[in-house]
Amino acid sequence: MTVLLFLLVLVPMCARLPWSGDIGQHASTIWRLREDLGHPTSPMIDVPGDGSPYFSPYQLLGALVSLATGLVPLKTLHLLAVGNVLLVLAGIGAFVRTLTTRRWAPVFALLCYFFLWGTDVRVWSGYESFVSFSLGVSFPSAFAAGLMFLTWAATMWLLDRVPGARPVTTSPLARIPLHAAVGLVMFVVLLSHPFTGIVLSLGMVGILAGSLRSLKLRGWLYWGLSAAVMLAGVALWPYWSLFGLQQSAALDAMHHGLYSHPLNWFGFALVLGLPALVARFRRDRLDPLVITFALIAAAVLYGFVSGHYSWGRAYPGVIVVLQFATALELARVPRSQWFRRELSLITTVVLLFGVWVQSGAMFYLVPKSRFPKAVVHNVQTWNPWPGFQWTGAYLKYGDVVMTRGERPLVMLPAYGYFTVEAGYPDPAVAQPVLDERAADTRAFFAEGASEAERTRLMAKYHAGWVLIRPEDGEVPTGPAFTEVAHSPQGEVLLRYRP
Repeated sequence: MTVLLFLLVLVPMCARLPWSGDIGQHASTIWRLREDLGHPTSPMIDVPGDGSPYFSPYQLLGALVSLATGLVPLKTLHLLAVGNVLLVLAGIGAFVRTLTTRRWAPVFALLCYFFLWGTDVRVWSGYESFVSFSLGVSFPSAFAAGLMFLTWAATMWLLDRVPGARPVTTSPLARIPLHAAVGLVMFVVLLSHPFTGIVLSLGMVGILAGSLRSLKLRGWLYWGLSAAVMLAGVALWPYWSLFGLQQSAALDAMHHGLYSHPLNWFGFALVLGLPALVARFRRDRLDPLVITFALIAAAVLYGFVSGHYSWGRAYPGVIVVLQFATALELARVPRSQWFRRELSLITTVVLLFGVWVQSGAMFYLVPKSRFPKAVVHNVQTWNPWPGFQWTGAYLKYGDVVMTRGERPLVMLPAYGYFTVEAGYPDPAVAQPVLDERAADTRAFFAEGASEAERTRLMAKYHAGWVLIRPEDGEVPTGPAFTEVAHSPQGEVLLRYRP
């Protein structure tokens, strides 16, 4: 019943796909692969895309689905989103069932996963609070999270650590393909969303650590096969090399905020989850959740100490372990004792508060005008961006647009266009190139910029269009620039013809 309720809300979310954040980058990556599977251009700007980590197995899947169905990438993401919902819900249930036989544990795990967070909501891919998950349901992070839980569950089964379950076959003919499949999924996760791949790997180390005493040589060989398949997939991936990926200063700067006031957005999970982990540790010194928590927490701490703040993207691993530990302890409480035990009583109150804090997700489906102002004004909300569908009557795939501002830069490529300035940093594009494009965009929109300067910059990047927002100031004039359309938001689209 609980899963059905989540489906009744999340599947309509997949149909709407609220516009915000990274969805434009993911759609644009599918466009580039769809147009040229062998040598796609960079997702956001018109330069070669060789070495871009955005070309992941998930994006390749999206491109293949787009080609097979004839759907444009944005429509394809609707289909992928439904698959991601099913993966995550199935993955959570499968993993939790490997840790306990108590029937309510998967239900509590789902509730904690989405609503046991903090007093504020942080919207970031991979941070699967209900609001964030609803916005990022079509992202690679959701896909990778579902596969991660399923892989952890498979690892527990293959190690014969599932309570009440019969041992998995010892036949090499069955074991070899199973372990090869685990390695293949690890490769897909690692390249689809490397941060989730790190969490997945550390979780598997935590699970394996609890079986050190029972693993024989043959067992180690099987897991060595899984690792070998994963490494082979990573080494043979044609679009970019994980081994050659350099630490990006731009990405570290982008993630610095993840270390600011973390208790505000997952403090309740910490307060309730730590005692739950302590209880599990007392019962089993090699508990997989406890070891996994320690390993991932160390990775997050490394990011803070070293200044490589991108490691803060491993935070979801810390949080989900705390959430699952809380859910598992809740499942141990008898119904008759539910309102007499501190943990169950406090968690019930906190989950109800979490539902309220994240109730702003309902505005993705139902207009705010249908709710009382007292509700609208007291709930944290993220307003989905209006799209640029109206540009389709004028622009075609591959057109280059001179524009600026977060929304145009990250959304326009989703329709198959390029922008002069990149909306997102790409480790495959040299930072001086990105800086030059950003500087030239500022120069084009500078107050008092001459027609000759603007014409030179348009020609430099082979741009044929200009999109001006109301806050950008004056609209370029001259015989080369012609106004062709206005958006409901007051943006002006100009055609450039020298």
